Amino acid sequence: MFYRLVVVLTFLLLPLVARAQESLLIATNIYPPYVNDDVENSFLPNLFTEIGARMGVRFRFEIMPWRRCQQEVENHNAWGTIPYRKTELREQTFAFSDPLYLQDSHFFAYDKHGNEPRYNYTELADLRGYRIGGVYGYYYESWFEEAGLNVDYAHSEEQNLRRLQLGRIDLFPTATTIAWYQIRQLFPPEEVANFYTLETPLIDGAGLHLMTSKTFPNNDVLLKRFNEAMAEIKSSGTYTQLVEKHGLTLRY
Repeated sequence: MFYRLVVVLTFLLLPLVARAQESLLIATNIYPPYVNDDVENSFLPNLFTEIGARMGVRFRFEIMPWRRCQQEVENHNAWGTIPYRKTELREQTFAFSDPLYLQDSHFFAYDKHGNEPRYNYTELADLRGYRIGGVYGYYYESWFEEAGLNVDYAHSEEQNLRRLQLGRIDLFPTATTIAWYQIRQLFPPEEVANFYTLETPLIDGAGLHLMTSKTFPNNDVLLKRFNEAMAEIKSSGTYTQLVEKHGLTLRY
C-alpha cells in the first residue's frame, strides 16, 4: 500500500518538478541601461527573473552580437532575444511579447562649440546629405536603404557615439535613454553638453519586446504564460519598483 502511494505521488509530482526545472535561453547583447556588463543586476534580466518566478521557468542569458542573437532564435538554440522592436519584416518570421519597456529614438548630433545647428527633417530622404552612423542588425537598416541614406555601420552604440564626437559621422540614430546614459558614461560633463538630438524623433514611444521564433516548440503557450506573468508584475507594483531601481522613466 505504501509503495503504491509513493508511485502515485511520484507521477502526480513529475509535471510540477519538470515545470519548476524548465530553463529557457535568452540571447542578448550589452545594451545599457537595459542590459549592463553586470548582466544579472540589469533591468531586463531582473524583470525576467520576476517573470520566470511566476512562470516556473529559469531564464538563462547569453551575451552575443545582435545578428547572432537573431540567428540563434531562428535556429531554436535560444527561445528568444531582447530587446527588439517590431517591424513588418520581423513579424513575418518572429513573434513578440507585450512591451517590456517603452522608449523613443532620436538622431543624435555633436558640435564641439556647443552650438545646435537648426537642421531637421520631415522624412528620412531629407538626410541624404549627411554621414549617418548605424549599428549592424538594427531595425532601421531596411528603412535607411530604402531612403538612400549614406550609412556607415559599426558594432555598437559606443563606437558610434565616439565617432560622432570625433566628427567622423554627422548623425547617429538610437534610443534616447540609451544614448544619454552612454554619453554620460563615456565623456566628461563639458563634452556631454555638446551632444544634442534632432527635434523630430525617429520613433516615438515604441515598445521593446522579447522576440521569439513562431516555430519554436510550444511558442504560443510560452508567450501567453510570459505575457500573463508580466501583467501580474505590472499590476502588483513590482514593475514600477524595478524601473525606479534602475533609474529609468516609467512610460505608459
